[in-house]
This record gives sequence, structure tokens and C-alpha cells, in this order.
Amino acid sequence: MSGDRSGDANEAVPDGGTVTEDAAGGSGGSALAGLRDRDDFVVIATAAALVVFPFLLIDILGAVGDVIGISIGGYTGLPSLVLIYGIIVIGFNLLLGYTGLLSFGHAAFFGSAAYSAALFSQVVPSPILMVIAGTIVATLLAWPIGFVSIRRSGVYFAVLTLTFGQALYFWALGPGSWLTGGDNGFSGIEAHGLFVGALPLDAQLVPVFDSYTVMYGFTSVVMLAALWVGNRIINSPYGLIFEALGENEERVEFVGLNVFRYKLMAFIISAVFAGVGGAMFVIHEQYIHPTTGLYWIQSGDFVIMTVLGGTGSLIGPVFGALVFEYVANVISGVSLPMIGSIGSLWRFVLGAVFVFIVWVFPRGIYGAFADLAAMVNGRGGGDGDEPAAADGGERE
Repeated sequence: MSGDRSGDANEAVPDGGTVTEDAAGGSGGSALAGLRDRDDFVVIATAAALVVFPFLLIDILGAVGDVIGISIGGYTGLPSLVLIYGIIVIGFNLLLGYTGLLSFGHAAFFGSAAYSAALFSQVVPSPILMVIAGTIVATLLAWPIGFVSIRRSGVYFAVLTLTFGQALYFWALGPGSWLTGGDNGFSGIEAHGLFVGALPLDAQLVPVFDSYTVMYGFTSVVMLAALWVGNRIINSPYGLIFEALGENEERVEFVGLNVFRYKLMAFIISAVFAGVGGAMFVIHEQYIHPTTGLYWIQSGDFVIMTVLGGTGSLIGPVFGALVFEYVANVISGVSLPMIGSIGSLWRFVLGAVFVFIVWVFPRGIYGAFADLAAMVNGRGGGDGDEPAAADGGERE
């Protein structure tokens, strides 16, 4: 899909150079890359995938599980949960995969949006307005945190974002417990349904299939909007500058661009996506706890999803979110002979999957699919799809 940094089309870069088209791809490869960059193609292709996604994840895998005697099918709310985390990591990838900034504090925006949406629901129980309220709070919070953190880079930036996130976590557990519920969490969330409660979120969209609920339809629409926005950003001059920052920050500064401004905007944009996902999460779960919403492990999960799916591609991190949530919610409940229930060992399983993917497919799951497609098209795999860098060298 759109947004892969290894696209074939010629691209102007901020320092005046040109990313040259890979000759190995031929005209067919350029045509495919051009098609992937079109907003309508991104939305239509994703919408088609979302139509069959719950059926494959729940019904098909459930039927396979019945045959082999192991429960490997998803449950009704899992497709929506995967999409919610997919929305978050699409934005996180703009920061990590394109701009090259590793944040361990995005749980602060996820959790603050979740709590804000939960509190807002006590006044106006509208899911759409809850998402808007949560996103606004996350965006406002990202400005001061980003303004301070962006002034450092590398591990110092990561530690600063982690510090801010942990400060919010301990505030929610202690001094702010009167507002957040503290260690008891926040429940009693009112989200009556869409269009003033006319469509309850747990109502079925397709009577034959329980997996197609109003909540899933609502989440799918938000996911499509997130993909469209992400695609527009990546293929805009802003997106090119984000990518240039990830490759060579000094060069971007040398040509006269305000590096601090663009890094701050990348940070805020990624926080907006996290805010949308946080608000959607609390609508989906009807509950939020400081450990679930604000603890640093949540930020680490975003990093794992993004790297697992493939940084530097628009849709790649969504595959990472799918694998992560499938292992966490389905594989964790599997019982194996002589081993028993996997249960809390699911993170060990996830770690094994992560090591395998990173070792065998360094570009992540999406990169593996891209390499396979390139081989099928007779263009070779791996580096054969990578354009030359602006300085004449190879992309790392």
C-alpha cells in the first residue's frame, strides 16, 4: 500500500537531490508504486480488507481450530481492538519510522485521551464527541512534552519521553486518583451508541455474523480516516522532510529548514493518532486503569508493534498490531499437551516471534510481503526495491 519508503517513483528531497527510480522495477513497478500512492486506492483496498477481516480472524480461524482441536479463533471484540492499536502505530510510525525518533512516552497521550474520553462520557455519552475530546487533550499535552523532549536526541529523547509518561502514571495512581479512580481504575463509562444512541455499539451490522458489530464499523471508519491522513502526510512535502530528518538531520538543517519545528510537528501528529486510539480504546473496553493506559510498558508495546510490522511503511505497523494482539488475546488462551495453558507466558511467545521476524525479515512483516511480491514479479527481493539515497549512497 501507500507510504512505503522504498517506493519506486522519483521523489524530490529537501536538499535538492532526486531519489532515482530503480531500473530493476521497470515501468510496471513504477505504475504499481504510483497506484499505491493514490489516496483512493489506499482507502478502497483497505476497506476491502476490513470487510473480510473479522470473518477470517474469527470464523475461519475458529473453524480451523475446531478441526485441529486447539482454539485459535478470535473473539468478537478482537478485530476492533486490532484496528484501534493499528491507528496508534500508524501515527507512531511517522515519528519512529520516518523521522527517526524513538519515544517511550506515547502511553501518556494514549492514556490521557482515554481518561479524558471517559470523563467526558459522564457529561455527553457520544462516542464521536468522546474521540474528539480525548484527541484534543492528547494534542494539547503533546505540545509542552514535545517542546522539551525534542531539544535532545537519541537515548536522551527516549528517556525524557519515558520520564513524562511515568510522571503521569504515578500522578494517576496517587495524587490524581480522585479523578482517575487510582488503582481501582475508571469504570461506569457511558457510550450509548452512535447518532444519539440510535445505533448501540454492540448491535450487529450483519445478522448472520456476530463479529460484525456497530463498534467494528465505527472503528473501521476511523481506521480508514487515519490511513487517508497518514498517506496524505507521507506523500506531502512535510512527509518528505520527515523522511529526510530520519536519514540526515544535519543536511536538513544545512539547507535552511527549521529542524526543531518539523520534529515537533512529527511528535504532535503522532500524539494525535495516539489520542484517537486512546479514546477509541476506552469506548471499546468501557474501562481504563493507569497500568493499562499510562504505564511505560504500553509505550513499549507500541514500539514492538511498529518494528514487528515494519517501520517506514504506512500499513506495516498494522500487521504488527495484528500479530501482537493475536498472541496476547488468543495464543495466551491456548492449551498445549505437556505444557498446559500458555497464559502469562504469552510475552515469551511474542518475544520469540519478534526475534524470528527481526532476524529473518529485518524490514518486518510488511517488508517480507513486499520482498515476496517483488520476487513474484521477477524484480528480485530485498534491496532491489530500494531507491538510491539523495547523497548517492544506499539507504540503510
